[in-house]
This record gives sequence, C-alpha cells and structure tokens, in this order.
Amino acid sequence: MSVMTPARTTGKPTDHRTTEVDITTLPWPLQQVIETALEGARNAPTNDEYFRHMRTVITASGIHTSRGEAARCACDCMCDVLYDADDPDAHLFHDGVREVPQCPGCADDHRGRDAE
Repeated sequence: MSVMTPARTTGKPTDHRTTEVDITTLPWPLQQVIETALEGARNAPTNDEYFRHMRTVITASGIHTSRGEAARCACDCMCDVLYDADDPDAHLFHDGVREVPQCPGCADDHRGRDAE
C-alpha cells in the first residue's frame, strides 16, 4: 500500500523569471522595437500611452517587472541593461543635470553619487 504525504516546501521562491537583460544580447529586430518603445514612453503625453509603450518594452525584452515599468541603465559604463524599475537593488542618482538610473549590477560595482 502506498502512502501519500504532503509536498515539502523549501521556503525558496519558485519564480525564476528574469528581471534584467542586456539589450545588446537580443536579436536586432527586438532591439529596435525596444528602442522605439522606450522613446515612445519618454515622450508619452498620458499615463495610458506611457504604460502601453512599457508593455511593449517588457514583452519584447522578456523581463518580469513588479509594476509594469522597465528602466535602462544610463551610467557611464554603457552596459545597456534593461531592468525592473522597481528593483530594490537598482539606484537612481542626480549627476547635476539629470537623474541617472543604474541597474543593480552597476549599483553594486560603481554606485553613482549625487552631484554636489
């Protein structure tokens, strides 16, 4: 006679969807779709249009975001990483002219500092 027992849970998250991608590793047509959608989001006159462009970015890149927003790393290293804008390990700093988003990897390696 076989006995069934409840499954064990490890306590580790089972959601392994990626939250960042280097855009340059994607096929050229997807890179173009992402670039166009990011530009559209930057210039969107309404929130609805902004999030429509963000959905295109997220779908084309294959990343998972917690609130439907992606950001592109813009620090000096030019790494071209697209990531979840709400990632707690990402960093946003002001260089004296503009706000500069940093992906989690860059925030770890060479964290930007606000201009004084």
